[in-house]
Amino acid sequence: MKIGILTYHRSINNGAVIQCYSLAKRLKKEFNYADVEVIDYHMPIAEKNYSTSLADYIKSSSIYISFKKMCKLLIDPLFLVRLGKRKKSFAEVLTILPLSNTKIFENDTKTLFDFINDNYDVVIAGSDAIWNYNMRGFPNPYFLDDSIKSIKFSYAASCYGMCYENISEYEKNRIREILDSYSYLGVRDDESEFFVDYLSCKTPKSHTCDPTVFLDVNDLPIDIKSLEAKMKIKGFDFKKTAIAIMGSSEMCKMVRKMYGKKYQIVALYNYCKNADVNLYDISPYEWAYVFRYFKLTFTTYFHGTLLSLRNGTPVICVALETDYSKNHTTKVQDFLHRLNMDEFYFHTDYNSLNIKSIKKKSDYLLNNDISSDILSKMDKEAKTADLFFEQLRIAIK
Repeated sequence: MKIGILTYHRSINNGAVIQCYSLAKRLKKEFNYADVEVIDYHMPIAEKNYSTSLADYIKSSSIYISFKKMCKLLIDPLFLVRLGKRKKSFAEVLTILPLSNTKIFENDTKTLFDFINDNYDVVIAGSDAIWNYNMRGFPNPYFLDDSIKSIKFSYAASCYGMCYENISEYEKNRIREILDSYSYLGVRDDESEFFVDYLSCKTPKSHTCDPTVFLDVNDLPIDIKSLEAKMKIKGFDFKKTAIAIMGSSEMCKMVRKMYGKKYQIVALYNYCKNADVNLYDISPYEWAYVFRYFKLTFTTYFHGTLLSLRNGTPVICVALETDYSKNHTTKVQDFLHRLNMDEFYFHTDYNSLNIKSIKKKSDYLLNNDISSDILSKMDKEAKTADLFFEQLRIAIK
């Protein structure tokens, strides 16, 4: 029995790597008689987003976007240098994933689908926003069409970020045909459930948690002493209470305004010049572990929220106002609602920031230990994966 996972594992994104790692590890545990592989597929159209070439970065179909990128480089001239370092770090840690021996780097579907038919009894699409095809176009390989003869499941698939109500009638009908050829649809959030309902799919669907929810953060492929040495070199004070920032410079300024130098501010993923410590270049696996060193995390990021909570560290989510969020529930809001933690979510564009209410909540979290309650809620959410694995066992039999 051979099981293949098709997801965004080569995105230069910590959460994309960790969700893939966690799902592969769980599948190996649940189906120890099977070979589990991550299908090493990546699209050139997606890889362009991670180019460190100045010409590639600035180039855009929109003059406005190109201008914004140029302004960003004027403010942060080392952005592309840091991106290059991050890409190198990701290339090194990808070898930890159980990758297929064959690597496919194409935009079309034929080579990939032939490879799947020749090699896998079961193929699982997801997790992540694989159903959002704004950038990759449609059709694309993340919609496993009816030419694939393997058993097809989706795990925590999401259309997040795509206004699916505006898709063409052709796309609507074709995607419905494709998803109806699946044996089971596991979806990550309410918006993706609405998407399946909008398509009028007949295939059964259910909510399945993002794989990072059940990640064992105490069994990650990292050297803890090496991580702590890196943190110390960067200036981290293990004796001083720390607050993590996973967001923009505006978020860092907000926290500094609230607390001054009372706490050390540690920026994760994005570089913030006003932070005391910047850990933008640690590996995805180190990043999944490092949240335990903080008393509180401020974030706009989905996987940053999940991994902080998985380590028992509370979050304040300051979600940015976007055109998408005006008409759809954000993925972080969806997740916190499932955990009955809506009170830790703040919707703002930073111009209408209610800093008093945010500080009131963060003061409470900094002075009260709610880690056991957080972990209990995460464990409960993790159980939403059980039905998926049960249905997969039935399909395999």
